[in-house]
Amino acid sequence: MTAQLLSTPRFIQHQVSRDLPMGVPALFEELEEQEISAVSICDAAGVPRSSRDASIPTFVADDLPAIFRAAAKLARNPETALRAGQRQKISNFGVYGFALVTSETFADAFRFGLENIDLAGAVMHITYRREGAVGILQTQNPLTLGSNLQFVAEFWRSSMTALLSEVLGQRFPSFAMYFPYRTPRHVDVYRQVFDCDLHFGCETMEWHFNADVLEEHCPNADLMTTQVCQDFCERIVSARGQSKLQRTVRSLCMTKTSGAVATAESVASAIGMSVRTFHRRLADEGISFKALLDETRFSIASEYLHNTQLGIEEIAGRCGYGDVSNFRKAFKRWSGTSPSTYRSRHQSAGLTFIPRGG
Repeated sequence: MTAQLLSTPRFIQHQVSRDLPMGVPALFEELEEQEISAVSICDAAGVPRSSRDASIPTFVADDLPAIFRAAAKLARNPETALRAGQRQKISNFGVYGFALVTSETFADAFRFGLENIDLAGAVMHITYRREGAVGILQTQNPLTLGSNLQFVAEFWRSSMTALLSEVLGQRFPSFAMYFPYRTPRHVDVYRQVFDCDLHFGCETMEWHFNADVLEEHCPNADLMTTQVCQDFCERIVSARGQSKLQRTVRSLCMTKTSGAVATAESVASAIGMSVRTFHRRLADEGISFKALLDETRFSIASEYLHNTQLGIEEIAGRCGYGDVSNFRKAFKRWSGTSPSTYRSRHQSAGLTFIPRGG
């Protein structure tokens, strides 16, 4: 049983040594069947090999966009990302996955999973809301992935469908999925994998499901194991220099881009703090709200400049700036150069910038 496998210190020590696999083993496994090795994918992505064994690639979360890009380019089957996602197992997500599967209720697993979704390898920010009996997961700013959007969307949605079904012990009850790109030729595979209504060419990227599932109990629940795994995940986050408060602030700032401007007052209210307490808590962690907001805006702007052909004025608006001249000034302050120069340098160099909290 899953919980029994987690009760030994050896398991935790093993996970400490290799961090979290973030679901990537399933992608490597799918491509291996196409005679494309993990090493060749990581080499194409510019990911370094292990110093202990040159045949073993090592990667971190910031490498994921490049790995996805390389995998999409090397794949010989257009269905690769969807098929890879269906291969997912709890172990492919390390302690994060075991923290989910041993939760007492699906609501507990869902809440922890969403709060720590970057540990699962998410390269975009996901928000959740509920409208009656319908739960809605929305991907924020999906166009920042540029040409990589479809591959990442297919892999992510397929992976999460498999992972959540394993946590639940039954098929995850999806109602509908919305994608901001045209209907792919292999749409029949979408129907097989997701078994729900599908909509393409949408303005937003959303996943609708039966929210009643949150009331279900997890078949592999084990309170002690869940606590150990969640504590370990928190240590990973702390080691990366990201407190829970800072991650929450970044997430809220990212959600409020594209027209709505995040303020200290609006974010503090969303968190349930007074503005004074909010500022004091951030100061205790050695950072300010303005710094977090600037980091978020810069990360989003960088992704748009690198991965899309959107105009500077459009990008300024998506980053919460009504005046493009103010955006240009802010961007030069962040990066030391203009948005146009930054775009030409980074697109020609093939560099990747991943938004924090994504």
